[in-house]
Amino acid sequence: MTTITPAAAPAAPALPRVYRASTRQNLVTMLLGWWLLVGLFVDGWAHNTYGESLETFFTPWHAVFYSGFLAVAAWCLLLARRGWQAGRRGLAAFPDGYGLAALGVPVFALGGLGDMLWHVTFGIEVGIEALLSPTHLLLFAGGVMLVGTPLNAAWRTSAGRQAPAAVRWTAVLSAASLLSVTAFMHMYMWGLLIVPQGLGWVQTRGELSAVLLTALILAGPVLLTLRRFDLPFGAVTLMYGLANLGMAVMLSPGDFRVPLLALLTGLLADVLAALLRPAPGRVWAWRLYAFLLPLAVWVPYLGGVVRLGLSNLSLELWLGVAVMSGLGGVALSVLLVPPAVPAGVDADT
Repeated sequence: MTTITPAAAPAAPALPRVYRASTRQNLVTMLLGWWLLVGLFVDGWAHNTYGESLETFFTPWHAVFYSGFLAVAAWCLLLARRGWQAGRRGLAAFPDGYGLAALGVPVFALGGLGDMLWHVTFGIEVGIEALLSPTHLLLFAGGVMLVGTPLNAAWRTSAGRQAPAAVRWTAVLSAASLLSVTAFMHMYMWGLLIVPQGLGWVQTRGELSAVLLTALILAGPVLLTLRRFDLPFGAVTLMYGLANLGMAVMLSPGDFRVPLLALLTGLLADVLAALLRPAPGRVWAWRLYAFLLPLAVWVPYLGGVVRLGLSNLSLELWLGVAVMSGLGGVALSVLLVPPAVPAGVDADT
């Protein structure tokens, strides 16, 4: 007697090992993140313009800011839903690199809820308090995760340093957003909008310290992106131009001298990158570019304000601070590309 065995059901097709967002999807994430950034700078402008007259959490600028968050959050969750429908679970439902967004959404939401309760309970902050309140720092952390997600996704692709232009520009736009958010949170120390007047050692020391801090903030995203990709020409111009345009519109509306200077110095930095071709594998070029990158900003800026009579800093002081900014760039380059550990040495020892 013959036994008929039912045919086994066909096995479900295996899921791809990595779920990646397309370059177009990453650009959508970035554009929605800019919606959030526009709301951030508009809100900063309102705080700087109206100050203590702001009496409520429910303002038009908060509406732009938080609607931008809702837009980028909904988009990231939509991408995760597609992963879920494909059979992925947990963080694996998010595209590769979007774990930052998965964390940034609840952190930002918690900061937003806390911000509303804080304003209702304690009122509207003014001055530096508006930047450094605990709820605003939560918003900053969540916002950085969201706008940094496209850079993280591009970083994790299998493409080499000469990745397709669209991938590299996605990384550059995301890095520009990170620079803009960080500049916003340091507006009280943004050296490009502080012109030293030489009115006493204490004041001058504080202003030049702001220059050194701003130099590190400006160099960081450029070197970080350059650590992974060859920058397309115009990348530094775009980073510096966008960040400083936002800062100028927020803090000194109508005065576009700083954004124009940022565009010119960014262009100079792009020319230096094209000539030196800095990369982790070309350490001498990497270190030299990290030194020259801040100099490209601060020699024209500090020399210019002295030449125009806007500052009475001595040659030794302003040129020395510019060189110090270059040394800070070298320090960042060492952190990003440290010297190799000698062969045979156990790094855990």
